[in-house]
Amino acid sequence: MSESKAKNAEHESTTEKAGKEVGKEPKSENVQSMIRDVDYLWQYFLEHEGIGGSLTGTDRRRLVGVGVRNNGFIDKAFDIAIENPQFMPPHFDVGTLTQNMHDIEDLRQLLWTLQQFSQAVSNALLVHSDSAYRDALRIYNSLQEQARNRVDGAEPLFRALQTFFSRRRKPAGEEPTEMELERDIKRLIHGKSDGEIVIKNERPHMVGGLHEVIDSVHKDKTAFKETAQGSVTE
Repeated sequence: MSESKAKNAEHESTTEKAGKEVGKEPKSENVQSMIRDVDYLWQYFLEHEGIGGSLTGTDRRRLVGVGVRNNGFIDKAFDIAIENPQFMPPHFDVGTLTQNMHDIEDLRQLLWTLQQFSQAVSNALLVHSDSAYRDALRIYNSLQEQARNRVDGAEPLFRALQTFFSRRRKPAGEEPTEMELERDIKRLIHGKSDGEIVIKNERPHMVGGLHEVIDSVHKDKTAFKETAQGSVTE
């Protein structure tokens, strides 16, 4: 038995044993065991595929993916190659194409399974996060009530949590964000706020240009910012 097969068999035995013990261990230990299994499978996959890790953005742009149209093209070319070998290019290996076709289908199924698993994990994370947040909110509300009743030591604990609910005030002169501008524009359009938004830009043919944004929808929060003049394009 090869070393890789021996390692794989050993891992399968460990995984099977862990599966039988599910329910006997705390949930956190089961999740940690799953993380170790996924990490093992991940490393095994990288070694098996020989890709050595993540592809860079440049690497991915150089490669052609298999969308619906490309997949149809590959399938049709494969059928032609099988039925008309006399028309194939010199030294063309139909066996390699056949293996690639099988690999594509296997990897597609693997990706679908991982996506479903990822969605399940995301859902579980959301459920547990919501539960934890509600527990934390109960602690906050309890400390708020105790601080209101001047229970000794409750005030600093309540203030420590209260900071997470306070909004940061925008410094005077700071340019509004794009999201804030969109929100204020909608308020003006629907007549829910008073004020004006002025956006000026000089010489649009310049790179960067010279522009300024004034958002005076909110009282005492008028924002003004002027950018440095860009270089002229020929």
